[in-house]
Amino acid sequence: MKKVSRKGITQIVLVLTLFTGVLSAAGSDETVPEGFVPVFDPHILSNMFVEISELAGPSVVTITSQTTVVTRVPSFPDFSHPFMVDPWGDYFQMPREQEYVMTGIGSGVIVSSDGMILTNHHVVGGADELEVVLQNGSRYTGEIIGTDPQTDLAVIRIDATGLPAIAIGDSDDLKVGQWVLAVGSPFALSQTVTQGIISYIGRSDVGLAEYEDYIQTDAAINPGNSGGALVDLDGMLVGINTAIATRTGSYQGIGFAIPINVAVDVMDDLVTYGYARRGWLGVTIQELTPGLAEHFGLDVRDGGVLVSQVLSDTPAGEYGIIRGDVILTIDGETFRTITEFRNMIADIDPGNVVEIEVFREGRNVSIPVILGERAADESVVTTAPQTSDDFGWTLEELDRETASALGDPDLRGVLVVEVSQSGRAGNVGINPGDVIIEVDGFEVASPEELTRLISSSDDVLLLIWRQGHSVYFMM
Repeated sequence: MKKVSRKGITQIVLVLTLFTGVLSAAGSDETVPEGFVPVFDPHILSNMFVEISELAGPSVVTITSQTTVVTRVPSFPDFSHPFMVDPWGDYFQMPREQEYVMTGIGSGVIVSSDGMILTNHHVVGGADELEVVLQNGSRYTGEIIGTDPQTDLAVIRIDATGLPAIAIGDSDDLKVGQWVLAVGSPFALSQTVTQGIISYIGRSDVGLAEYEDYIQTDAAINPGNSGGALVDLDGMLVGINTAIATRTGSYQGIGFAIPINVAVDVMDDLVTYGYARRGWLGVTIQELTPGLAEHFGLDVRDGGVLVSQVLSDTPAGEYGIIRGDVILTIDGETFRTITEFRNMIADIDPGNVVEIEVFREGRNVSIPVILGERAADESVVTTAPQTSDDFGWTLEELDRETASALGDPDLRGVLVVEVSQSGRAGNVGINPGDVIIEVDGFEVASPEELTRLISSSDDVLLLIWRQGHSVYFMM
């Protein structure tokens, strides 16, 4: 695939380095003569952006969707009758169904010459009809190949050949501060190009999708840009523009794009299997807070997640991961957050062997695990503990009837009946209805037993059963 000439980039670098007083052209160690006044020609930069736009523009399409929605609307009496209401008619009528056609617009990127197009799930998901408009004005009917709501990606196809497919870049090579261009159809204005830099890499916990690892950019992105291209100075696709952070609904300097390496992996699965395949370990995990890290003798800055539950009939249980393990690395790679951990596991194809390093009883243990295929959410996040002089809770022994009502007749422990939000229990996040099943690894069956164990230590590790899952708390 043809790339943008590097001549323009070299010229820009050369001109910018002149401002520092050093000529850094390849193969030259000349210094700039004293008194030299560099002249920056803005046409060099302008022509560079023109060249990129001309290369990437034909690969970006406008997608119009139509979705039929059926709603129930109330029926009202006919007040046109002389007596205001027909005495022989039905005053109260049942609601009636009414159809509406919702129209949406977004963008997409041609990734193969035979009509494969990458876009967002929220642009095409659930649509009854799709129309794809190319840069040259040609119109095609789009067919959905597959969508993945968990990353907000989708693949559609049009019946055409010889299309201008974009060159695929490598999002792992991106750097903060790097120039990028966004191409799409904001507000239905097709082939709009905006320019900016990469503001952040690996932005997560934005709340837009289940799996988040966004490129953040200040290139202007507006409604309609979704599904469009984020390209680098070589005109190569490095991201799929997806969303913005805004208080007005329009551009405010923060946009998000899905890295192309993630998008390509999802696209390959959608084309091959019809859905995105993800690795699955089968554990409930929680954040390793400073208090928990200190309890286990670890440094919270080194990362890791705490296993608070191993689900039954899962790879984790089969290969020896146990509750209370702190997972430190996956195939030797570290991670700092729950999101990073989940993304790393999900990115590994089911059936592959991974080396899971855990911290257990004061030592590191390496466990090889063959990953399964993920089908449900497996993460639990807890809050960091705070201190208080009073526990502020009311406890009762868990009887069999209450355990059955909670969904597990075999559950044993101490039931938390009430919690004062100003007390120590409330401060660390314990709620009424929680069941305390362990204190520092010892099972408890009565409030007296629990109180004795807690009073013997300043800091204790509680294992709580909550809505079918177990989670650790430091008190």
